Amino acid sequence: MILKQYTTKAVTALSVIFLAASGVNALAQDLPGEGKQAKPARPNWDSFWFGQEILDQGMERLGYEVDTPKTLGVPAIFTSMARGDLHYMADTILPNHASIYAETEGEVRRIGPLMDPGTIQGYAVDRKTAEEHNIRYLEDLKDPEIAALFDQNGDGRADMIGPNADWEGSSAVVDHHINELGLEDSIRVVQGEYTALSADARGRYADGEPIFIYTWYPNPTTMELLPGEDLVWLELREVTLPDNQMEEYKPLPDVAGCASDPCEIGWLPTTYYIGVSEVWAQDNPAAVSFFEQVEMQLEDRLWQNQLMKEGEDRDSDIERHASDWIERHQEQFDSWIQSAIEAGKE
Repeated sequence: MILKQYTTKAVTALSVIFLAASGVNALAQDLPGEGKQAKPARPNWDSFWFGQEILDQGMERLGYEVDTPKTLGVPAIFTSMARGDLHYMADTILPNHASIYAETEGEVRRIGPLMDPGTIQGYAVDRKTAEEHNIRYLEDLKDPEIAALFDQNGDGRADMIGPNADWEGSSAVVDHHINELGLEDSIRVVQGEYTALSADARGRYADGEPIFIYTWYPNPTTMELLPGEDLVWLELREVTLPDNQMEEYKPLPDVAGCASDPCEIGWLPTTYYIGVSEVWAQDNPAAVSFFEQVEMQLEDRLWQNQLMKEGEDRDSDIERHASDWIERHQEQFDSWIQSAIEAGKE
């Protein structure tokens, strides 16, 4: 991979020249974003800031003045998009954000999918403890001796790092599993700032301690502690999900770190959409057209997350990764931009 050292604005200029050289007189076109501001948002975890940066660079190609993304909790982002104070976010995850999205439906529009599947999620424990004690299922934690292995506060229950309390969709699944499977006396869900809690788990793992977490792949934890090498996924003997999610559920094939194939992981894989302020979308058909066309693959995210794991995790690195991705998909990306320009004329 050639690492380019030019800035995002330089990317924009070079891309315009590319279009002109291809017979598309972009320099003569009135770009639909000229004189308009775009206010992106991103959540307070960085595993898909790369996707946000790709959107932002596309918006610059359309002529928008793109602000530095606001980094906030997901509920705050949805509330701000509903008011029109922020305009779009790549990290709109379903079913995890379903309840937050439902509260703002009509004011926040989902566009996509942008990436399907976006992640594999579920419960994981460190491989060493799982193999030593033959732990394979979440229901194995009903055994007091097994639960005690992960007890951090001395109450006899396994302490599991859970999703942030304001991640209502994933928190609802955790609560459902614990209640429906009779695990209230076996598992204590530890909630707080997930990024900090998972970093603490990585530190405890490095010290040789057992760890038990809700997680997803890929994220900073599962890129450092790999499923199949450092972690194993816990299956559910009896899969149950809230609301109507069982209608969509099916076991997942080829899951590294799972004892079964297919794996009864007990969670739906996530799908990534672009959340967009409805009032802003109505005034920006070119942006909506661009968002409707953008597609990425989970393999793209794995590639970029690996670079972050290797130390390329600054904002400037992420901007460069996005530029490299665009270069590798240049013809397709240019077609998305040109279609969006045409949509802006209608």
